[in-house]
Amino acid sequence: MAQIKPFKGYRYRLTESGDLGKYIAPPYDMLDRSMVDDLYNKDPHNTVRITQNRPEPSDSCNKDRHVRAAAFFNQWAQQGVLCRDSEPSVYVYQQRFESKVGKEAVVFERTGVVVLVKLEEFEKGVVLPHEYTLSGPKLDRYELLDAARVNTGQIFGLLSDKGDVYSIIKSLISGEPQGVAVDGTGVRHSIYKCSDPEKIAKLLEASKDRTILIADGHHRYETALNFYKDQGMDQRYGYTMMTLVSMADPGLLIRPFHRLIRRTGNVESMKGALAKYFTITEMGTMNAETVYSFLSGETGPGMLYVDSESGSICNLTLSADGEKYLETAESGKSSDWKHLDVSVINLVAVKGILGLPLDGKVLHDVIDYVNDPAEGLRRLNNAQEYYGGFFIRPVSINTIHSIVAGGERMPQKSTNFYPKLFSGLVFNGLEGN
Repeated sequence: MAQIKPFKGYRYRLTESGDLGKYIAPPYDMLDRSMVDDLYNKDPHNTVRITQNRPEPSDSCNKDRHVRAAAFFNQWAQQGVLCRDSEPSVYVYQQRFESKVGKEAVVFERTGVVVLVKLEEFEKGVVLPHEYTLSGPKLDRYELLDAARVNTGQIFGLLSDKGDVYSIIKSLISGEPQGVAVDGTGVRHSIYKCSDPEKIAKLLEASKDRTILIADGHHRYETALNFYKDQGMDQRYGYTMMTLVSMADPGLLIRPFHRLIRRTGNVESMKGALAKYFTITEMGTMNAETVYSFLSGETGPGMLYVDSESGSICNLTLSADGEKYLETAESGKSSDWKHLDVSVINLVAVKGILGLPLDGKVLHDVIDYVNDPAEGLRRLNNAQEYYGGFFIRPVSINTIHSIVAGGERMPQKSTNFYPKLFSGLVFNGLEGN
């Protein structure tokens, strides 16, 4: 099953304060141009120069910026800005953060361990993807990996737990963190190094009969696997850096993406059309209190629909006719997959009511995805732009694992594992491990 091992990571040389704040960066796919510019200005050694190097007027192709990124990494390593650890280690990456449960802010702590994971084809069932990915980012990440020969960003993996993994990961923490940073959203990122052979051996033993579910970073994993194969299965490239979190971690927070449906002209009233598939229970007019109460699990099953035109809120539960429709709506998919809230919205609202195919471009054009319910409600005041919006509860990790273990992938934008893993806490040089 999963094979993991320690490595000699590259880390920033820090002052006694251990402040990493000026060096770390959000994952590359979370950055727009203005964010990249801000990080460039924050410090000349910020990791964004490696993970998302800016294009220059003299560039002849996209790969030029990745060649520049590789030069930065090598230069910083030679100058001592980045230092390589002298002994094989694992690195505990802990994040402390607040998130709303209903309308109340609750403090969470999520603890992962950064290791090298043996690259395996998905078909082997050792490392499992949970969502579909787009090809564009894979090419971009491949060019960076080819130029730098360094794992620069984290892949977020979930390790199945039999009552042992979470406590083993926590036991790797000793003393004060080697680096700490608080990002712009208030998340506290801490990194600890563990080179104790006995503790590492316990982790390796516990993980050897487990599967790993990719929560975030599918592009990076598939890129690393393709690069490994293109290098003739050279074992220097046979592992990739991942942060593994126990599926039993109490800080493992999954947020839903709520769906706002854009007006297409294919139907006059979305709410009226939903009656064919759902039992509709009216819950008053548009207000945040009702939405937050539902999302916190205080009221009823199903999902909420907020209608832009009438301003009404209603609870939706599949009717007998809706169940019959789902049976034939998507051949080759399991009943559990079809009954995911996100699948129901795609199959009923987009395919059944709007009559549109469920390809990535159509979904991107028709659906706006929002994490913040308040932001969703604000935008739904524009009845000229939206039919309305679906507000859903997060899917459980057990449901995700069950569907993925059965050989299926979740629809795109099914999950938002919060918070994101930042880049810059530790790097893995492929040719040195």
